Amino acid sequence: MIDGLREIFETMNWDLVLTVLPMTFFLCVLLTVIALPEVIRIAFKKQLFDVPDYRKVHTGQVPRLGGATFLPGIMIAACLAFGFMIEIPLPETTRAEILFGSAGALFLYMTGVTDDLVGLSYRIKFPIQIIAAFLLCASGLWIDNFHGLLGIYQIHPAIGIPFSIVLVVLIINAINLIDGIDGLASGLCILMTTVFAVLFIKSGLYRYAVLAVAALGVLLPFYIYNVYGTSEKRTKIFMGDAGSLTMGYMVSAFAIKAATFAEKHVDLGADEEFGFIYAFAILIVPVLDVVRLFCHRILHHRSPFEPDRCHIHHKFLAIGLTIGQARHIIIGISLVFFLVNICLAGHVNINIILAGDVVLWTLMHIFISRRIHVLQEHHADCAKNYLE
Repeated sequence: MIDGLREIFETMNWDLVLTVLPMTFFLCVLLTVIALPEVIRIAFKKQLFDVPDYRKVHTGQVPRLGGATFLPGIMIAACLAFGFMIEIPLPETTRAEILFGSAGALFLYMTGVTDDLVGLSYRIKFPIQIIAAFLLCASGLWIDNFHGLLGIYQIHPAIGIPFSIVLVVLIINAINLIDGIDGLASGLCILMTTVFAVLFIKSGLYRYAVLAVAALGVLLPFYIYNVYGTSEKRTKIFMGDAGSLTMGYMVSAFAIKAATFAEKHVDLGADEEFGFIYAFAILIVPVLDVVRLFCHRILHHRSPFEPDRCHIHHKFLAIGLTIGQARHIIIGISLVFFLVNICLAGHVNINIILAGDVVLWTLMHIFISRRIHVLQEHHADCAKNYLE
């Protein structure tokens, strides 16, 4: 492993790592810091607010167009960075992935902005998500190896491409649906983009590293506005679908790229399944949450896209945690899952790791659900005693 790390440091393009990547990051931060106050001002002028309802925990007038600043900032910074990287060889596959992926991201971005402005049915959004996922896979970016998961290794394109489309749509919706309390979706995406940026730099995938760093650069200022802003001072803003759909699409592309590339080009002294686990371990919390929700809704004969208050963050709020405590705990759980998974990768069978993840996630939900039930019974008894 030491030899592998030494080789990585010796072959790394330090000029790019120390110049282009920081410039990309700070440019995205600057563009977002300039754009967000203007978006808030326009939202108040045009009365474009996220309307509170029974599922939402916020009160007051809060714009939900924060995500409208994400993709423009990322594309401006990335295009400039790519211009500085013109002499670095660009494989045809990477060119196709970035161009097709950009088209898919624009599809989702426009869909998200429209939904934030006038509202769209999932019957419209879902097919567009499938089209965007197909564009990503059409570029050649799809899962071609399960690395022993469920006993499967190399898979045929007829299976791998549809599976990858479903996976992309699943991750998009996972990020979109977990965006329910201040800073949760953006905090998780900050964690994800940081992980992928580190992996892409190690792997020599510098253009993907630029995209990950650019995403990090737009997310950090938004997180501050979203978490620490207030509706009274007109400094608070939500991500909206424009942000969650864009970020969900980007992290899904990063995960698939990492899964199909890292194990072939990064020698960390682990089995080849290491890259596969590294790629998806950071996505465990939002993905398992959306899978659980979809299964729960289907079992109760409801549409899987019908909103409710059964998300993991709603459950933490129901046991008495504050929004900040729920946010920090969920992000912390995601980080713990990631660290445990990559520590076990190469030493424990991938199926055992996945089974352990599912069991721990299930036990945690059982514990929280029982706690909620106990609290509800206690409140009911208190109300009964008060009436008597």
